[in-house]
Parts: sequence; structure tokens; C-alpha cells
Amino acid sequence: MNRLCAILLTLVVVSAWSVVTSQHVSRRLYSDLQKEQKSAQQLEVEFGQLQLEQSTWGAHAVIEKAASTRLGMHTPDPRQIQVITPRGGA
Repeated sequence: MNRLCAILLTLVVVSAWSVVTSQHVSRRLYSDLQKEQKSAQQLEVEFGQLQLEQSTWGAHAVIEKAASTRLGMHTPDPRQIQVITPRGGA
């Protein structure tokens, strides 16, 4: 009977240790999951900001202003525009 009690006690201790270990691992993994979700959310916000910045830089008015100020370009006078058409049929 004494040997049976020792075996049962050992099984209870091993079982309790397994429960504690699995709960610890579970909590650690859940904490890691929350950190990764927060990181993913921050990346989504940054991606949205970059898309907004890209659309702003691609706006026609911004490109036209940069061309006129930095490159000294301007819209030609309509009398200066020549339309060239290809000769013959292709």
C-alpha cells in the first residue's frame, strides 16, 4: 500500500508540474502574440501613411510645382507647340 501511495504521489506531482509548465508556456506565447499583433497594427498605420505620402507626391500640382521651381520648366505657349504626325500608313 505504501508503494502505491508513493507512485500516486509521484504521478500527482508530475501532473501538477505539467499543468504549471503548460500554463507558463501558454501565457508566454499569448504575450508574444499580443506583441506581434501590436507590431502588425503599427506597420499597417505606417503603410497607410506611406500610401498617403505617395499619393501626395504623385499629385499633378506637386509635380508641376517641382518642375517649375527646381528644373525651371514651364508650360509652352500654344504657338510654340508643333504636332508631328507619322508619314505614310503603317
